[in-house]
Amino acid sequence: MVESTNLRLLDALTKVAHELLAATNADACVVSRVLGDVLIVLTQATAAGETLSFGQGFLVSDYPATASVLRDMTPLSLTLADEAVDAAEARLLREFGYASLLMVPFELAGEPWGLVELYRRAERHFDDAEVTAAQTLLARF
Repeated sequence: MVESTNLRLLDALTKVAHELLAATNADACVVSRVLGDVLIVLTQATAAGETLSFGQGFLVSDYPATASVLRDMTPLSLTLADEAVDAAEARLLREFGYASLLMVPFELAGEPWGLVELYRRAERHFDDAEVTAAQTLLARF
């Protein structure tokens, strides 16, 4: 029964990842589970249908901007052009060919649970309407 429930949740997260791409004009979406200092990649979607090679997970403490988003439960949009862009985030963006990132934390059953990362190749911040659209889609959980 638990495995069936987990599969349904993964299917729902994958579906919402695709919806997030459309709602935010993003090129890629990664949905991760937060477990302490670890982000475990659960699912991903891209506008072009390619597979991302982000690996299985990351240490939150290696990415100060991500840590701040998760601590404060507040979305953050950044680009490589930002003067104070987190060097670790910038390195990852460059490595994968993206120039903009939106991080949106979300809750499941009223508890902090995961992180959505939306990527763009264009160096353009995600605007307030796109942030709100992402939050609205994630509010289903």
